[in-house]
Amino acid sequence: MSFASSALNWLYTHLIELTAVMTGLLYVIFTIREKISLWLFGIISSGLYVWIFFKSGIYAYAVLYVYYVVIGFYGWYNWSGKSASRDLPEKLIIRKASKVYLWLCIAVTGALIIPLYCILRKFTASDMAFADALLTSGGMVATWMLTQKFIEQWLFWIVIDLFSLSVMIYKELYPSALLFLVYSMLAIKGYLEWKKEMKVQLTRQSE
Repeated sequence: MSFASSALNWLYTHLIELTAVMTGLLYVIFTIREKISLWLFGIISSGLYVWIFFKSGIYAYAVLYVYYVVIGFYGWYNWSGKSASRDLPEKLIIRKASKVYLWLCIAVTGALIIPLYCILRKFTASDMAFADALLTSGGMVATWMLTQKFIEQWLFWIVIDLFSLSVMIYKELYPSALLFLVYSMLAIKGYLEWKKEMKVQLTRQSE
């Protein structure tokens, strides 16, 4: 088999994963730029990853991406909310979460790990139940924070994406491993960009 034929065969067998990767990258890029279209690409990418992760035996992560699809529609709605006093779009501004809220998010993440781990151990053939449960619970909380536009969601994503990178390598999902490497770098960039934008928004409010 020639190199060209091998390359085409690889592209064909990985078409769904590559599409998920591309739409996932657009999702993060538009998140950094605060573009509401991020939710469309997030829904598409997440829908494709449901199939990919289920096929790879990462069951809780597959369920997590079902959650991403559902909450994507909520995030889309919340970011495009209408003012109660006028029929004009009201932009949801970047916010800093309180310490109590952050500890609550961490507590919820930890609380979700236990039942997810038990379910995976008892009802699935997952060979990485704890990691699967941790990524699932962390991703659920971080995505909720994104729908509310809390800047600290980027800090959650940095940890989650780096951990996910190791999982993708372990599962030999190399295009997705590359995606999570890029995700990690973009999450750092996103945090810094949102931090600068938050200062600008606070300055405008004080004027």
